Amino acid sequence: MRAACVALRVESFDRTGVLNALSKENVAVFDAVRFSSREFGFSVEKKDLRKTFAILDGMCYNYTAESFSRFGKRVRGVLKRAGLIAGTIVFSVLVGLSRGYIWRIDVSGNENVPDKVIEKVLSANHIAVGKKLSEFDSEAVAAVLRGIDGIKLATAQRIGTTIAIEVFESDEIAPPLAFSDTDITSNYDATVTRIVAREGTVLVKTGQNVFKGTPLIGAHRIVEEGAEPVHTRASGIVYGKVAFTKSVTVATEWYETVAEKTYSRTRLKLFGLTLGKKPQSAEGVEITESASKFNAFLPIKVIRSRVTQTKRVKKTADVEELAERAQEKIVSEFVHEAVSNGFTASRTVREIGGGLWRVNVFIEAEMVIGGA
Repeated sequence: MRAACVALRVESFDRTGVLNALSKENVAVFDAVRFSSREFGFSVEKKDLRKTFAILDGMCYNYTAESFSRFGKRVRGVLKRAGLIAGTIVFSVLVGLSRGYIWRIDVSGNENVPDKVIEKVLSANHIAVGKKLSEFDSEAVAAVLRGIDGIKLATAQRIGTTIAIEVFESDEIAPPLAFSDTDITSNYDATVTRIVAREGTVLVKTGQNVFKGTPLIGAHRIVEEGAEPVHTRASGIVYGKVAFTKSVTVATEWYETVAEKTYSRTRLKLFGLTLGKKPQSAEGVEITESASKFNAFLPIKVIRSRVTQTKRVKKTADVEELAERAQEKIVSEFVHEAVSNGFTASRTVREIGGGLWRVNVFIEAEMVIGGA
C-alpha cells in the first residue's frame, strides 16, 4: 500500500530535469501530470517532502505543496453559494475553536529512524493533527520517544498549535565479524600494504601490485602440501595504496541571483473560497509556497507565500582560489571510512579559454581494498 502522499505543482519547462534530480536522491514520484508548457504536477511520499523541497529550492523553481480533503470537495459548492461573509464568519469561529487543537507536528534529527515509526508512536499516544492540545505532556511524549529503538534522547515542545519533536539517534553498533563463502577480491588497482587475515588463505603479499578483481584471501585452506585445498570461509581485511584522478571545470566569471527584498503573504482556502491574494509572478521574482491543513472540524488550508525580488550580479574569483575549493570538495567526497592513512592530494590547473579552467586533482591514500 502506498504511503501518504502530498501533491506538488511546479513551474518549470524542464520536467525531465526535475524528475531526474528527484530520482537521483531516491525520491519516488507518483501521478505526474502536465498542466501547461511551463507547469506540471506530481506526488511524493510525505517522508520525502523535506528532501523534495530542498531539491526544488536548489533548482530555484517556484512550487506549491497541495493537500486535498474529500469532505471539502463535497461541500465546496455550498460555501460558494453562501458567499464571502458567511465564509469569513465560519472561519473566525473555527480559528477560535482550533486554538485548542494540534495543527502541525514537526520532527527533526532523525536520519535512520523513519518518520512513520515516530508518527505511529505519537499517534498511539494521542499526539496527531486534530487532537486536543490539552492531552499533550512534553515529558511523557519525550519518554515514549526514547523507548524507540535507535533513539537515545528526545525532546517534545509545544509552539502555539505546533508540536516540535527533536530526536537524537543512538550511535551505530559495530557490526559483527564478517565472513565470505567466496574469495575476497580487490576493489581497486592498488599496491598491497597490509594484510590482516582471520580465516582462509592469503594469496598476495605486501608490495605486490594487484588489479581490480584480483583474489586477495582465498576461501580455502591447505591441509598438507600437494593435497586438494579444503573449502572454508574467507575473512580479513587487505589494505593497499590507491591512486585516483578527478577533473573539474571552473569559471572565473559568472552571474548569481541575489535577493533585494523578501516578504511573506498568507492566504486561506475554505471549501474552495480563497481569503487573500496570491502573489503575482514576474521577471526577477521568486515565489515559494507551502501549505498546511487542519481537518479537525472543517477543511481549512493555510498557504504561506515567501516572495523574493532578485537581480543578477556578475561575480569574479581568482583561479587559484577556485582550484583550492575544487580540490577541497573532491577530497571531502573521496575521504570516507575506507581511508586508513598516507593520504596525499595535489592538483594542476590548465586554462581552456573564455574564462574557463580545468582543475585536475590527484589523490593517493592507503585504504581498504578488500575485506569481509
